[in-house]
Amino acid sequence: MLRARYNPAYPYHIVMMKHGTYIATEKSVKAAEMRKDGRALSADTGYQANFRYGSQQSVTRNWHMPMHQTDSLFHKAKVAMAFLFGGEADNHAVNTVPKETLVRVTKAEDGGLGGKGVWAPATTGYTPGAESETMRKYIEGQFVSL
Repeated sequence: MLRARYNPAYPYHIVMMKHGTYIATEKSVKAAEMRKDGRALSADTGYQANFRYGSQQSVTRNWHMPMHQTDSLFHKAKVAMAFLFGGEADNHAVNTVPKETLVRVTKAEDGGLGGKGVWAPATTGYTPGAESETMRKYIEGQFVSL
């Protein structure tokens, strides 16, 4: 489970999970299970995990075709003007890049303080799907007249 955040820079209906989020640790999992609010905050260190369980790698899988996983793959070298046979680190390894992730998004709980109400940033009028009238005018280019 991942704590969601708004990012107006992304197109509507797009979910992106950045590599480098704060992974769940033994202490943050224990905190998420023990705290009434479910927050993954380690009691003694103050470490706040973005995940209640796991990490970004938990849901990320490689989309390589089977042919791209063979030792006989013929391809252009990654960093040289050459061609070679076989997989190459980072390009053809099943546990490295490139990756895409399909995820199902479901609501676990309200995002406000104490798990009640709307998450505060979603009430500002600047978040996707909850734009204020002023923000709509800005998006439509009505702040500028030529």
